Amino acid sequence: MKAVFIKRDCLLLPGSGTPETEVQLHPGVAEGLQSLAATELFIIVLDTGLCGTTETMPAMDEATMQRMLGLIRDGKGRVDALLECPHHPQDHCGCWGTYPGFLYAAAAQLELRLDECYLLCDEPNDVLLAYRVGCRPVLILNGHSIADLYDGHQPEPCDFPVARDFRLAVEYLLAEAEANEQWGHPHPSSSLSQVDEEMVPAGEAPEFSPTLQLLSPLLGAKGALLPSLPQVSRSARQWLLVFIVGSVWLSLGIAYILTHLYRVQPFPEFVWYLTLQFIPRPVRGLLFILTGVVVVVVSLRAFLHLFSSNGRRS
Repeated sequence: MKAVFIKRDCLLLPGSGTPETEVQLHPGVAEGLQSLAATELFIIVLDTGLCGTTETMPAMDEATMQRMLGLIRDGKGRVDALLECPHHPQDHCGCWGTYPGFLYAAAAQLELRLDECYLLCDEPNDVLLAYRVGCRPVLILNGHSIADLYDGHQPEPCDFPVARDFRLAVEYLLAEAEANEQWGHPHPSSSLSQVDEEMVPAGEAPEFSPTLQLLSPLLGAKGALLPSLPQVSRSARQWLLVFIVGSVWLSLGIAYILTHLYRVQPFPEFVWYLTLQFIPRPVRGLLFILTGVVVVVVSLRAFLHLFSSNGRRS
C-alpha cells in the first residue's frame, strides 16, 4: 500500500484553532486534498505537536481536530489516519524532529513500503527525515522562500520538489506518481551519505510511540477485516447475516438430498473420485470446512472493499 504523509502545519494556518481564532486551512489545501481523495493513496496526517524545535503549534485537541476534518470533508477531501505524538517537549522523544519515528511506526502498523510513500512537509529538517527512511519529500514554502528556510544556503540534498503552496505540491506528487507507474520504478532517492550526519544523535535511538487513529477502513493489512465491519451500515450487516444463514440452510437441504441419493441410488464411478471417498470421512469433512472458510473470507473481504470504494465515490 502506498501512502502520503502530510504534516499538520502544512494544512492549518499558524495560530489556527486557538480560542481566539477559528480553524483555517492554508490556501490550496482544499483543492489539493480533493485531488488526493480521487487516488488510491492512503492519506495520513502527522500531528507532531512540539517534537520539532521550530514547530509553530502544539498538539491538536479533539475539538480542533474535528473542525479541521470537517473543513476537509466540506472541500470533498479525506484523511484516512492521524498520527499524534503523546509526549511532552521535555521528553525528547523520537517521534519527530531528530528521528523519523512517525514514519517507522506507520510503516510497521500499516504495512507500508516507505520507498513508495511521500511526505508533504514545510521544514528542511523534515526533508532530511524523509531521506533517512527512503521516503519522497515535497517541500511546501507557504509564503516563505528557499533562502528563508535554508538561511541563504544551497539545500542539501537538493533533488526533491519544492512547491509554492499545497495545491502545487499535490500536483507535483501526482505527476511523479503517474510517471513512476508508467516506468515501473520509484524515483531514485539520494543516498543516506547526503544527509547531514549531525542531525542523528549518538547512542541509542530515542523512544517513539506515536498514537495511530484510523479514520477509514484499512483493507489489505493484518486484522483489517474486523475493523472494517463497523463501517458497513447496520442494515447491510443484517442482510449479510441473513444471506449467510440462508446459505447454510440451503447447504443442509442439499446435503440431506445427496445423503438420500447416496444410500438408495447407484452413482457412476467418477462420483467416487469427485466426492473424495478414497479419503477418510473426518479428513474429508475437515477439507471441505477449510476450503469453505477460505471462500467465505475472500468473498467477504471483496464485499467490504467494494462497499468502501462505493462509499468513497459517493
